[in-house]
Amino acid sequence: MSGDERRAQIVSTAFDLFAQNGFRGTTTRELAHAVGVSEPVLYQHFPNKKELYTAIVQHMIEVGSAEFCGRMEAVLNEADERASLQRLGELVMAWYLDDPRMIRLLLFSALEGHELAEIWHTQVVTAFFAPFEAKLARLADVGRLKKMEPTVLMRSFVGMVAHYSLITILFKHRQFDLDRKATVARFVDIFISGAERR
Repeated sequence: MSGDERRAQIVSTAFDLFAQNGFRGTTTRELAHAVGVSEPVLYQHFPNKKELYTAIVQHMIEVGSAEFCGRMEAVLNEADERASLQRLGELVMAWYLDDPRMIRLLLFSALEGHELAEIWHTQVVTAFFAPFEAKLARLADVGRLKKMEPTVLMRSFVGMVAHYSLITILFKHRQFDLDRKATVARFVDIFISGAERR
């Protein structure tokens, strides 16, 4: 196995183990055993945990980047605000529910005080919100939505979808007798009725 292949194997295995057991619940010995190498080999590829965390964030970005970016482009290009919010809500819900390892890893990181959550927030979350915040600002400028801080508008909508998705993951059951599309549509109705200009 080449150095790059071994490094990728370590990152992928660490991603799975940290998402399942947390950072404190996963030792370097367990990680080395799962990868099939010695601990010194781990340190040859990742001299410290911050480098490993950064590599995991990069891995997380790469895992979903192609599909996510394509779908986000469709969200931003949608002219109708309801359709745009529907697409965005479905995208956010899919991110949470299609591969819960992502959010589990971030929750462990935040709760255990590791750097990964901050790295993720800096590299990904801000970049994710910025284009849609700009779109909401334009809708407010032309009178389609109330004049309000775009960040507040964005977080209030995404917050509904994210909270629903997170509770679904934590308690392992759907909260409503609705499929994803219908659930997001309800959130869009609530958001638009509260945010639309009267």
